[in-house]
Amino acid sequence: ALGGVPTLLPDVPVSAIFLALFIAAAAGHMGLFQINKKRGRKFVLNAATFGFCMTRIIATSLRIAWAQQPRNISLGMAAGIFVYAGIPILFIANLFFAERIVRAQHPHFGWSRPFSAIIPIAIFITVATVLCLISAVIVQFYTYAPGPQQAARDIQLYGQTCFAILATLPLFIVGISSAARANPKIKMTCTLDKFGSGSMRAKVAISMISAVILSIGAWYRAGTAYPRPTPQGIPAPDYFAKASFYIFNFTLEIIVVCGWLALRIDTRFFVPDGSKGPFSY
Repeated sequence: ALGGVPTLLPDVPVSAIFLALFIAAAAGHMGLFQINKKRGRKFVLNAATFGFCMTRIIATSLRIAWAQQPRNISLGMAAGIFVYAGIPILFIANLFFAERIVRAQHPHFGWSRPFSAIIPIAIFITVATVLCLISAVIVQFYTYAPGPQQAARDIQLYGQTCFAILATLPLFIVGISSAARANPKIKMTCTLDKFGSGSMRAKVAISMISAVILSIGAWYRAGTAYPRPTPQGIPAPDYFAKASFYIFNFTLEIIVVCGWLALRIDTRFFVPDGSKGPFSY
């Protein structure tokens, strides 16, 4: 598997660095959430990002503990579960950014029932997929029969592919919406429903760049999941290296999380509570 079983070197110091980074990011996002809440401008996506950081704090802590007890099955299983459980939070958050951009650029289409159903459906599929992946991790660690192992592998392939598509979705949604908005006829006939601070171009850039970064990690994880696992005793391929694990998981994630914090998504993507229908932003 990607990253393999952690060892004292290099996993403990590297995990400790990411642990500190995610603690700082969690404090930043929760701090902004509480400040905005007191001002009557509750921005739930800061709290969601805080929740993601907490899953990474737990995941890095478990990897440190697992490195010290490499034969502890429970630690390995828990570490795997928290790696799977956290990442979809960022995918869903970026989908909310994409939804708000579309509703601002194309108010009537953005508030239509078919488009409004995208996020609830995505959340339902994501929760179901995470539960399936958790079950697959448990099966892989505690069951050695070929049948259940193959079923667990199939679930993992589905889950990683599903998450990769979910990570990429905002790229297409925002890209198509912005391209359509650039049409002179639409510009003339459809007023932009502005929201939050900053320009619409900046919002589009934040969502699309976030989607690119998250997609790189998601598609790498999906791509490395498809080759058949190497038998015990044979060195794992280079694409399973520890460096790949930390780069395509925690590094890309902390870039997005800290980027959202620095760029103040709480002001740029804020919409009034109770917004419902075209031009309610």
